[in-house]
Amino acid sequence: MIQIAAFPSDSGFGRSADTRERLILAAERLFAEKGVDAVSLRQVNAAAGQKNASAAHYHFGSKEELIEAIYEFRMARVNARRLDMLAALDARKASASLRNLVEAVVLPMVEEIEAGKGGKHYIRFIAQVRGHPAHDIGRISRSKHASAMQAFNDRALALLPHVPPHVFAVRFGLMIVQVVDALADRHRLLVSPVSRETIPMPLFVSILVDGTVAALSAPVSAQTTSELKAHQRKQA
Repeated sequence: MIQIAAFPSDSGFGRSADTRERLILAAERLFAEKGVDAVSLRQVNAAAGQKNASAAHYHFGSKEELIEAIYEFRMARVNARRLDMLAALDARKASASLRNLVEAVVLPMVEEIEAGKGGKHYIRFIAQVRGHPAHDIGRISRSKHASAMQAFNDRALALLPHVPPHVFAVRFGLMIVQVVDALADRHRLLVSPVSRETIPMPLFVSILVDGTVAALSAPVSAQTTSELKAHQRKQA
């Protein structure tokens, strides 16, 4: 049974909600609800209860830097939790399964959504920014707190000798998109004014992990193998 851990909502961010943190949380909520383009730094100031109209600009400089600060706020903790889970798997006598590894990626994100301060806006914020042409969330994620994802990549590849690295790289990218979009869509349905029945989060996450494991470990078709060889010949 999947267990979603809880932790203090201010864990890792100090005891008081200072101005910078209030701005981050306000911006994250507004970006999640309205989209990046529809929100100005002035609106972020107002939502954070700041009388100084230039507070967000003072603390972050630009909307892009504010987006990076939100990512940093969330992913420092998510990455650390992922590394802890991967280390616990490494310490076990039995070899970790691919499902164990996928859980170590997915569950910390779910924990942040469920237990982090303002966390329910976080996943929709990520989904909004990921789909925005002017904001490269991939670059941000590669440059900040990517160590756990690299560790996952190395361990998962070792368990999938039948999947060529180029194929795995594409599947890995699709996995991230699937996980983010599925969790974001679930939250969107939960807050929708139109009532919809949703299954419990642990069951939803277990099904999501099942699908992710299946996608990563699927046999490589003859067609994909042929296309991969043709691509490699062109690159040679």
